[in-house]
Amino acid sequence: MTTTGSKIAIIGAGVFGLSTALHLKKQGYKDVTVFDYQPYDQNAYNPSEGCDSASADVNKIYRCSYGDEIEYQDLALSGRPIWLEWNEQLRSTPADQLPKGLTPEDDLFIPCGFLRMSNGTELSDYDKECLVQLEKAGLRDYNHVLSNKEDLERLWELEKKQPSHWREKVYALNHLQEGRLDGFIDTSAGVTLADKSCAWARHLCEKAGVKFVLGPEKGRFDELLVEGERESRKAVGLKTMDGLEHKADVVIAACGGWTPGVVPEASQLLETTAGSVCTITLPKDRQDLWDKFSPEQFPVWAYGLTGHNSPEYGGFYGFPRTKEGKIKIGYRGRKWTNYQTHPKTGQRISTPKTKYTTDKAVNLPKKAITYIKEVVGEVFPELKGIGITDTRMCWYTDSIDNSFVIDYVPGYSDSLFVCSGGSGHGFKFLPVLGKHVVNALEKKTDQFTPLWHWRSRVPGEHANGLEEGEMSGRNLASLEMAEEEDWQWVKKGEIKVGGDVEDITKGVNGVAIKA
Repeated sequence: MTTTGSKIAIIGAGVFGLSTALHLKKQGYKDVTVFDYQPYDQNAYNPSEGCDSASADVNKIYRCSYGDEIEYQDLALSGRPIWLEWNEQLRSTPADQLPKGLTPEDDLFIPCGFLRMSNGTELSDYDKECLVQLEKAGLRDYNHVLSNKEDLERLWELEKKQPSHWREKVYALNHLQEGRLDGFIDTSAGVTLADKSCAWARHLCEKAGVKFVLGPEKGRFDELLVEGERESRKAVGLKTMDGLEHKADVVIAACGGWTPGVVPEASQLLETTAGSVCTITLPKDRQDLWDKFSPEQFPVWAYGLTGHNSPEYGGFYGFPRTKEGKIKIGYRGRKWTNYQTHPKTGQRISTPKTKYTTDKAVNLPKKAITYIKEVVGEVFPELKGIGITDTRMCWYTDSIDNSFVIDYVPGYSDSLFVCSGGSGHGFKFLPVLGKHVVNALEKKTDQFTPLWHWRSRVPGEHANGLEEGEMSGRNLASLEMAEEEDWQWVKKGEIKVGGDVEDITKGVNGVAIKA
């Protein structure tokens, strides 16, 4: 039985590991150590400094809208006051008492609103269900349907009391399908700054007494230490790449896309997949664009996440610009896999492939770039002349049903525990997830723990794509990858004109130009 006297080792210092460590300490656990191969104490989770986990990212969506999945709606809502409290704590902390990557001027959560666009002139069934459940939770006043006159009048009244550019945010995607689509904007939602939030959570963990072992040798997981065989097996710790053994009563694998490689049994209900992310960096001399895409005037947005006829085409989302002028745009219509042979088990599993792994990913599949350019070109034509300036595959683990996997691994006498399966929507729960992880560790049932129990795939049934395996058509080895020239809307034989594109054979301003 796990108790406050148990020695806990956590593999992974991302959102799941940090939240777990923080709440273990809040519950009185005396010996908690987190291992990670990234020197997060030095690089502050900055993705530009070699960080390649899903948690180490510039921003993530915060939302409470979850359709009929009210558990996740409630969990997100329970974390919102803490996000705001963290903002205040950060502002009131002197700069010299903050870790690298943070200043008192930073906000971890920016409630800039979340604009969800439908795929037609009416809301999707999913969006309608979101509004039903949000109303039951007392949150309907935060949500405003674009086609509902009363909703918009209520929002304009709010803007009179607190000037906040809601009118600009409501019509931010008005170029999409010539403004014919319906949708709704959630004013309680917004953006979390992921890398800064992780740096803050790690800071809180250290203040609470959590120990961190970080670095490419001393913090990198090598293998589990297991004693006994079959039904009497027990995880007794882990070995790191420097050869040192670290004993523990319970080992928690909270390592995102690396989890199936650490716990082979988890590959039956978790698959490592990647969403596609592009960055467009605004020129410093375009103040008009810096203003338009600022979080003060521009919301988080999503289009085609549900209800689209083509599963490949749907699933676009984007963010306001960062302080550095970076606009992040994502595509999740297809999530990629990278099947490799596990060096110790011989198992074929999907593993992360990033800019910093030995086998490097330097670009996205070409179809992802093509789809993103199509949507961005339609909605934000003023960005076409800039072009995509960077790409990234964001690797996490999809579970068989999109719910987390937070439970003991069967067959290890309650000594090995998995905390994973973020399925691309876990970050917003950073302040509160660990509370319920501790309940699962201590086998205390709450509203969420039954949802996250260890489970098995039913042969022949849909399992969120995991049933497709290596031959799914999503494996990177079978895909055409983009080249850097694909990042531009300007094709060979075209030139940029006033931020847009023209065919050079047609001339510019009526003057013929030779090809």
